Amino acid sequence: MINTVLGKINKHDVKSVLSHEHICCYYEFLYQMSHDKYIDKKEVEEVSVSYLKYLKEKYGLNLFVDCTPPDIGRDVELLKSVSEKSGVHIVCSTGLYYTYNPIISKMKAEDIAKYYVSDAKKINAGVIKAAVEDEEISDFNKKLLVSSALAHSELGLPIILHTNAKNKNGLKATEILLENGVKPQRLTVGHLSGTDDIEYILKILSFGCYVALDRLYNDPSKNYVSNKIRIIESLCDEGYSDKILLSHDSMFFNGFREEPKVNPRPGFEYVYENILPRLDEKTADTIMRKNAVAMLSC
Repeated sequence: MINTVLGKINKHDVKSVLSHEHICCYYEFLYQMSHDKYIDKKEVEEVSVSYLKYLKEKYGLNLFVDCTPPDIGRDVELLKSVSEKSGVHIVCSTGLYYTYNPIISKMKAEDIAKYYVSDAKKINAGVIKAAVEDEEISDFNKKLLVSSALAHSELGLPIILHTNAKNKNGLKATEILLENGVKPQRLTVGHLSGTDDIEYILKILSFGCYVALDRLYNDPSKNYVSNKIRIIESLCDEGYSDKILLSHDSMFFNGFREEPKVNPRPGFEYVYENILPRLDEKTADTIMRKNAVAMLSC
């Protein structure tokens, strides 16, 4: 079974998955101060429903993994409404982003993990979000990784790890998670589309976890697409076709921008239009359905 915001679904009902996306990300304190002047959630809901319906009808998308943790704008009620009205199942996340918090920094990893567990059970979370950004993993970020591992051990939920491919911090973060009891087949190391270093990706794959090429942006140029296909095919040739995930890490509202606004077409069709047609049908189905379902099944 797979946990979604509307309850559990049978993995056999899944047709196609976007494994790392967001409905919206924003700063909760700004929303509390200004509400609709900062983010119009009614507009976000309307465009999300419309676009997800389109993706479902045209490409068969019926499972959308929202990797937004509660500290950067996760709104479970919004996700429920979008899921109900669009007909696309949505998986939501517990966990925390990598940004420093002076209060949480004083807490023990075990106590942070208890919050993750409580939150996950309350909202029926399907994944735990963990994150590192800088080249050197800070003590604070290491504590959050350990917290994610502890929560994973109790909940059995998979971990989706935000990394910075240019900083190549995914390898060290993976080691920390595995050393603290995370099963490699329950870990996805994300944002590896940001590097062309295949050897680096292969080192992460050697642990037995999933790798997510999930920052595929709206660049349809021949060189960009051909390079991504080259990387995917190289990983498949090395025997890892069953460990690859594709997605975009895009969103309808990005509150991290200087002038945030709602984007009615955040490019979720890019993989379907530019990448999958260049792969054989079996490989495309493995990546977009089988691998994602195996990663998410609890």
